[in-house]
Amino acid sequence: MLVAPLMTPLIATGLGLVQGNFDLLQTAAKSMWRGVAIGLILGILLRVVIPGSELTQEVESRGSANILDLFIAFFAGAAAAYAMARPKMSGALPGVAIAVALVPPLTSSGIAIGSQDWMIALGAFILLLTNLVMIVLGSALVFRLHGLKTKDLEEGVALTMKRIFTGLIGAGVLAMAPLGYRLIDQVREGQSKPAAFPLAEELWYAVNSRVDEEKGVELMRAIRAGVERPGDVYIYLIADRPVRQLLLDDIDKLVKHHMGEETISIVKASQSAAILPITKEAPTFSRPQ
Repeated sequence: MLVAPLMTPLIATGLGLVQGNFDLLQTAAKSMWRGVAIGLILGILLRVVIPGSELTQEVESRGSANILDLFIAFFAGAAAAYAMARPKMSGALPGVAIAVALVPPLTSSGIAIGSQDWMIALGAFILLLTNLVMIVLGSALVFRLHGLKTKDLEEGVALTMKRIFTGLIGAGVLAMAPLGYRLIDQVREGQSKPAAFPLAEELWYAVNSRVDEEKGVELMRAIRAGVERPGDVYIYLIADRPVRQLLLDDIDKLVKHHMGEETISIVKASQSAAILPITKEAPTFSRPQ
């Protein structure tokens, strides 16, 4: 269950398509969608239970998949079907591959829904659906190459099976174009390395509450450094007077309390300027002599 919770119903779906076994196909599809629903619910609950205001880079990356993810899913399904068709082979390795293809987008979609980040949730769920389709197609292809044949079916059932199989192939082909373009864009832009991340919600509120106690000082921004210096915290203040050293020391203590003694906090204060009110008097111009 830990390795690949959806592997068996997915491979059974591919087998049902090849054999024309409508009962097996229905049972496997129901199990698959139940697993997807449970994964989404667990992802939402994790986001609700675990504190923190920001999504991690790993979750955000599931919302911007490319065509390589599609091929990983296809070959994972093919490998799993081949391992199940060969009794002496272990299914652990293809199970891990299927888990890599399915579990991250599934849980990322749930976490993004819990964070109400609908674009990332939609992107991760589309990746999940695409991977489901490609795993089923990959497993069906291997079973067909192994010589499994469709049993004699009624004309209506056979036509339904053919339509399902054709629809899955069409969905996979349609997904290739946008995912391929996305891979090209990612290669052109290079690896994304964020310069900064937001602070954890609890630390941000603690720093903001302490700054509010100081007269004439406001918290403008509080961030964690990006991938280059992940242990640094930057606090930006704006003040209409010199900032007391006591405030700087208190902020440093709060940061170390929440993030560890090795954390380096850098506080920068900017002097605010007074803004003159706009007068409603009309401007006067002197006529040249």
